[in-house]
Amino acid sequence: MANYAIGDIQGCYKEFKLALKKVNFNLEKDYLWLVGDLINRGPDSLKLLKHVYKIRKRTHIVLGNHDLHFLACFYGQRKLAKADTISELMKSKESLKYAKFLMKQPLIFKKKIVFKNKSKKVIMVHAGIPPNLSLKNCIDLNKEFQVALKGNPKRILKKVFNNSFSKFSKKMSEIDKMIFFANALTRIRACNHKGEIDFNFKGRINEIPKKLNAWFHFKNSIFSENSQLIFGHWAAIKGKTKKENIFGLDTGCVWGDKLTIMRLEDNKRFQIKRIKK
Repeated sequence: MANYAIGDIQGCYKEFKLALKKVNFNLEKDYLWLVGDLINRGPDSLKLLKHVYKIRKRTHIVLGNHDLHFLACFYGQRKLAKADTISELMKSKESLKYAKFLMKQPLIFKKKIVFKNKSKKVIMVHAGIPPNLSLKNCIDLNKEFQVALKGNPKRILKKVFNNSFSKFSKKMSEIDKMIFFANALTRIRACNHKGEIDFNFKGRINEIPKKLNAWFHFKNSIFSENSQLIFGHWAAIKGKTKKENIFGLDTGCVWGDKLTIMRLEDNKRFQIKRIKK
């Protein structure tokens, strides 16, 4: 049995299938971890979701910002952008089924992996974790977010992508805490020295302004010796963090680069080049 994590697929269905084939993914023994942004910008979002739905019992998923964008559009709280490629998914007769499926997925997932008489805790998020949120904070906020999203999706999705708050505070209202949490875990890249998130920066590591730093360079109790964290979202860094226990998996497949799949037991990476049209 093995656990395989895949970076942002974003509707690149052909590359996704090739990645599974490359590692001989066994549906009866293996587990698949998807770091979010399953859909949008690539050509085959509907095909991708159909496949993932079929193998959902062997799949662990966290939501990404593009997944939340689809949900917001589906529930009428956002409009499709020119660059979006989810029209076919939106018009599908099964769109409600896939929307409900995605709404069940968390923003953070953790699991203990046992291998060769060893074990480690693996934490998965889409973009990252802000410095002042502990693992307990994240687990608690995730539960609250999932309950609220399921109970009143329009109310929550209307407020998602709101940049009103750049740092978590206990003084926030309950809904503001959830919205900040959703934004942070699906969109964070860089913070200032106070841990405040700059939601506008999208460049490379060497392009980060002096007043900012990558979120994974801040100290956080989550990053212990017996745990590792995997994330996607930040294609510009090509998966490189220079950290022993923090792994970026978005290597820009949808932008013409590669799709990365990593075996979590030994962190060995396999890559599939983007198929040219």
